[in-house]
Amino acid sequence: MVVSLRRFHSYANSSRGGATTCLITGGGKGHFALTVSTRGRFYRPLVDDGINLWRRRMGRIHKGWRTWEYQHTRPDPRPFPDPPVNDYFGRSRIWNPIACKLGYVRKKADEWGWPNKPPPPTGLRHSQEFFPFFFERYFPDAEVRLLLDSVLNNETKRPVFQIPCSMSKVELVNYLKNIYGIDNVVRVEVRNRRGRRYKNEVGEIKMMDDYKVAVVELDTPVSVELKQIKGTEDTSDNRPQERITQ
Repeated sequence: MVVSLRRFHSYANSSRGGATTCLITGGGKGHFALTVSTRGRFYRPLVDDGINLWRRRMGRIHKGWRTWEYQHTRPDPRPFPDPPVNDYFGRSRIWNPIACKLGYVRKKADEWGWPNKPPPPTGLRHSQEFFPFFFERYFPDAEVRLLLDSVLNNETKRPVFQIPCSMSKVELVNYLKNIYGIDNVVRVEVRNRRGRRYKNEVGEIKMMDDYKVAVVELDTPVSVELKQIKGTEDTSDNRPQERITQ
């Protein structure tokens, strides 16, 4: 049995600029063709979702530029310019970590009371004995918050805490042991909550501070009971004093 293998390249002048590779194999009288579509260098991407090009999201992506159309008389197109205003609040928003003048002014107003007080000496300001650094080292501002919904009128072994992103599991265990006397921790599960967005009362999109959710598993169940004396509601139709004296 003799098998002949022939390969033909046909570059189609289609809208996507793709090349078509055709493999023809055969043995004896039976012949069949296998067509494979290969992608060329300058192929036409999906420019829209089948609706129209000038939607807001599509305009953010390629702004009406046809950079996939190769022109033989011009060099490659320049990249998209950066937008003049950083008004994109998606997950790929760029945050500028460089402090401006207002950041430095607020920093020195917070550290040594500018402009009402004279600055401390520069050597003291740069050393670790400077009071903000000293206080931060020995009294760290650890925002450990207990979610009341996890323990309120609910006997559970897994209370939930909100902790800062810089706190590790060992630091959380030491914090609970030294501050609150909780020393029966079995294990700690941690999840990140980064870049959470919300709308304020005006409808402006704001970004929450980053934090971590820690589920602390204990060996004994805990609960917080909220009891309410009947008749002490803040309404005007009942008389709580009469109910209590009965």
